[in-house]
Amino acid sequence: MSRLLFNKTMFLKSIVNTVELEDFFGMEVAFLGYSNSGKSSMLNCITNNKKLARVSKLPGRTRTINFFSVVSDFRILDFPGYGYSKIDHITKTLLYKSLLYYLTNRKSLYGVVILSDVRFFIKPFDLIILKKLQSKLFPILLVLTKSDKVSKQKLIVQLSYVRNQLSNINKNVIICSFSKFKQPDILFLQNQLCKWYSLYRCI
Repeated sequence: MSRLLFNKTMFLKSIVNTVELEDFFGMEVAFLGYSNSGKSSMLNCITNNKKLARVSKLPGRTRTINFFSVVSDFRILDFPGYGYSKIDHITKTLLYKSLLYYLTNRKSLYGVVILSDVRFFIKPFDLIILKKLQSKLFPILLVLTKSDKVSKQKLIVQLSYVRNQLSNINKNVIICSFSKFKQPDILFLQNQLCKWYSLYRCI
């Protein structure tokens, strides 16, 4: 398995929607989730860089698709959080269409990480995305974030519930929990990305 130096990850650029995408002859992993699901915090934990992705106390602040380079042929894309009610309708529609177009058509997409707050049920647009990805062969990771905010028993129950819920929707999904305060959780995510990169390199 290829070991990646995630602390060398660099911000590349931001775009407004997927019509601005350029061809990329490498591997991309998309990080998705509702606003305030913890995407920026997770990216900063994985890369051990608190300033890499902007963390805001207010949800819905990120309005661009942000590119980060792990190595020359592996990029992470951080999509704007969806579901934030205060975004105007036109912007929200554009974000949804751009995301669905990317997931359906992007040839360099080799994996998807979906974040969902462990305290709530899996939300409608996450389920839409998982259904859209049913025919894809690449790995999908569903991460139940903020696990430090619930009891161990509640976490076990929620993990079991989500596994049952998704068993008839998309069987390619790996489900795990995450807390930014737990080093094993960070290492698990890093190892998953390393595995995906190794598989990509073997193609």
